[in-house]
Amino acid sequence: MPGQRSFERFLVSSEVITEDRLERARTEARRSGAALIDVVQQLGFATADQVFQALAAFCELGYVVPSKMEIPEEVARKVSARFATHYGFVPVTEHNGALVVAVSDPLNAQLLDDIRLVLKRRIEVVVATPEEVTRTTKALYGVGADTMEKILISEESHGVVVNLAETSTGADLGDENIDASIIKFTNELILEAINSDCTDIHIEPFEDQLRVRFRIDGILHQVPTPPSIRGFQAAIVSRIKIMANLNIAEKRLPQDGKILARFGENQYDLRVSILPTPHGETVNIRILSRASMFLTLDQLGFLPEDLRKFESFIHKPHGIILVTGPTGSGKTTTLYAALSKLNGLDRKIITIEDPIEYQLRGVTQMQVLPRIGFDFGMGLRSMLRHDPDIMLVGEIRDYETAEMAIRSSLTGHLVLSTLHTNDAAGAVTRLTDMGVEPFLIASTMIASMAQRLVRRVCKVCGAPCTPNPEVLREEFGVTLEEVGSGNFVRGAGCDACRHTGYRGRIAIYEMLAFTNEVKELTVRRCSSVEIKRKALEQGMKTLRMSGWRRVYSGMSTIEEVLRVTADAETVGAPVETGDAAIPV
Repeated sequence: MPGQRSFERFLVSSEVITEDRLERARTEARRSGAALIDVVQQLGFATADQVFQALAAFCELGYVVPSKMEIPEEVARKVSARFATHYGFVPVTEHNGALVVAVSDPLNAQLLDDIRLVLKRRIEVVVATPEEVTRTTKALYGVGADTMEKILISEESHGVVVNLAETSTGADLGDENIDASIIKFTNELILEAINSDCTDIHIEPFEDQLRVRFRIDGILHQVPTPPSIRGFQAAIVSRIKIMANLNIAEKRLPQDGKILARFGENQYDLRVSILPTPHGETVNIRILSRASMFLTLDQLGFLPEDLRKFESFIHKPHGIILVTGPTGSGKTTTLYAALSKLNGLDRKIITIEDPIEYQLRGVTQMQVLPRIGFDFGMGLRSMLRHDPDIMLVGEIRDYETAEMAIRSSLTGHLVLSTLHTNDAAGAVTRLTDMGVEPFLIASTMIASMAQRLVRRVCKVCGAPCTPNPEVLREEFGVTLEEVGSGNFVRGAGCDACRHTGYRGRIAIYEMLAFTNEVKELTVRRCSSVEIKRKALEQGMKTLRMSGWRRVYSGMSTIEEVLRVTADAETVGAPVETGDAAIPV
């Protein structure tokens, strides 16, 4: 194409790319069959912004970033979601009676003519990257908006009028085209969640809307969806039930199921939970990536001294190790990493979980089934007859489970489990409240470890910053002069992090080793505050101290650590800097 060749020469003349690199990109494009403009970016010769800014200059057009523009709602309504998605453009504004549209392929004259023909009006063209066009289309119209429009058009062609009240409570749509579109929409929603590194999808019906939210890095974000989605809530839920092998006719009782999904080369376990509400069934889908679950201890982000301490705990021949923290704090991932470290031909490992998160090669795993009476207590009793060396209990919830875990550790087994407490010392109080005798806790506990996940500063937009002196003084009792030249970083917000300044999470830990002094306090029924104070005297680092080290090294921010550790009580814990410990 002459225009394409001229643009390639323009890339060289405008110093976006060298002649040698252009020739390498041409060779790779011929070999792979990909567009040269994509190959240039894939090889790292230029960024998308550089390439498409050059394309705009070559075509003598403006270059825009639509996601950062305030696009009026009346402008968005002038173009249907189905049309914008099909032709790959997005309306951004109006100028002198013309509709301004952003495209990523301004050299395609046929595309521009088709847009003018369908819109039946004058258009002005500006250039944007394909990623920006896609992102803005989803933001304007919602995820799967084009699919929803196809359903509505199909219904209109059949003379069907959608009654939102009936559809939201109701029945099968009874049309193969509509059913196929619901399947496509559900797949689009799940794929969008996976691409966004989402851990949970929340589909929540209300009287006048169906709200969809993604939990990303522990924070809920509302997902833009087309208003028409409310009318197809029942059909969407039915599709999810079919995928999870649930009873689609049962709408009055909670149901739980599982979907095994593959997207690209990655496999995912989708845990589905459905609850009845007055406005329809609400759905939660927990997304578990097998790639992220199978982590080694080295990949969890332990600091070197913490890793050595934790490995010394799990290599004890018998006793109990508890990992504590709220739901979603990565406790199971940590325990699986410990099992992978211990797993070998010379050890028999059995687990009892609710549910089994992932199948571990070489490990015998059991799933509790409360409806038939198979609970953690019964499972633990049965496990002991199979001569295990290491036992993992998904969660200690009651006295019977705690008693069986302690009895197992007393008979020479290493028991790993989780407990819901705010800090490591709180595990003693929690077990005592369940009815476990303190002398049994003291004689069996190896360690208790509290865990949280803090968001990482985005590596793309993170930049050095100076922390707020007032926050340092009020929350940590230190000054900027005292903390010295730490590597403090803050994210400005970019497309990679959804303009939050954070992307990904890293764990912080509080490890309480049951030394003789801690055991003595346990037997004397001392409070968790006293136990924590003694552990601090012996060198334990609190959650906030662990979080501070992440802040000081530039991995997270003070605000994030304070948010995550707000429920963790501090008892005179020192904040460590590069060379000294400053008391808080």
